[in-house]
Amino acid sequence: MKKYFFLVVFSLYTSFSFAQNLSVDATISLLTVSPGEELYSTFGHSAIRIHDPRQGLDFTFNYGAFDFRTKGFYIKFLRGTLPYQISGNYFENDMAGWTQENRSVTEQVLNLSQAQKQAVYDFLQNNYLPQNREYAYKFFYDNCSTRLRDVLRRVCADSLQLSKTLHADSSYRQWIDVYARKNEKLWADFGMDLAIGEPSDEITGANGAMFLPDNLMDAFDAAKINKNGVWQPLVLSKAVINRHMLVVTDKEKELVTPNILFWTIFIFVLGFTAYQFKSLSTNFTFDKILFSVAGFFGWFIVLLWFFTDHGVTENNLNIIWTYPLLLPIALFLKKDTKRAWLSKHFLAYGIILILFLVAWNSFPQEINYALVPVVLTLAVRAFFVWWRIRKKLSSF
Repeated sequence: MKKYFFLVVFSLYTSFSFAQNLSVDATISLLTVSPGEELYSTFGHSAIRIHDPRQGLDFTFNYGAFDFRTKGFYIKFLRGTLPYQISGNYFENDMAGWTQENRSVTEQVLNLSQAQKQAVYDFLQNNYLPQNREYAYKFFYDNCSTRLRDVLRRVCADSLQLSKTLHADSSYRQWIDVYARKNEKLWADFGMDLAIGEPSDEITGANGAMFLPDNLMDAFDAAKINKNGVWQPLVLSKAVINRHMLVVTDKEKELVTPNILFWTIFIFVLGFTAYQFKSLSTNFTFDKILFSVAGFFGWFIVLLWFFTDHGVTENNLNIIWTYPLLLPIALFLKKDTKRAWLSKHFLAYGIILILFLVAWNSFPQEINYALVPVVLTLAVRAFFVWWRIRKKLSSF
């Protein structure tokens, strides 16, 4: 699956000679690829396998590919306007790639009628045509997993019954947290929590939860299909098809996590601030850097909120503590500064940060707890700047 909203799964393009009709021996399977070590593979991947031994067909369709040669690639990528495509590859080639990355592949052979198999095959063939391949990728709502869910729904219509309660009680952000933390990618989780806004805190329901490959696999396990008036399991068989080829490895843990780093910085800042109070220091070099960095991230959030089309980065309450106007306001901090407005500005900012901490658990957006020491650090220094400029003004 394309990971968090900036990454992609596959970009393989292969020309196939498609058979027009599948034989009675054909099978259609959902392939669920486990998460990998790379950031883009944190959430796994879903693909469809078409296997017809009588016709000599065995290939996979993958949604979520893009072409690196696209004009203006990086700008479109960041803005969420990069066109994505369905790609096709021979099954053995995909399997070799996934196994080389030490990722398990679970195959669920689907209990479809001959007409339904043909309909799925025809739909994917038509979608694979050059004029139909491109689509607007949305990480939560239109990705490698949701596309396959929708293909089955389109083909099977009322004969397919998916659970309305399975995995229905978590938000999109909470699902991201689970997978990122399970795969020891705490910095990636922190970065995503910082970038995505309030839409990510919407409860997915059973349907939305299928944006994750593992949840789609679980949904198919629990699904029923009506064949000849009888409700039957959608999945005929399920197996990990490359288990014997996988190497057991220990995952590397991140030694310096966001919590460890930011709490360490906060403790250092407390000591440094106490020293400056005691020595009556008026050096604002550290503050100029600190608040400029916070302001930079504020402008980054503004960019994601108003100038991209990812669909999940608007209404981001992290803009309260990042506060874009810190950059350039921080640049006015100088050793001999005597600007009353600057003193009042940092007093107001410090108070807002304290209120932000007090209201933490009442926000409609879940804020990453690793930000607690960050906000405390900013508050401590904001009050220090206010106090030092105020002292200068009173002695002026």
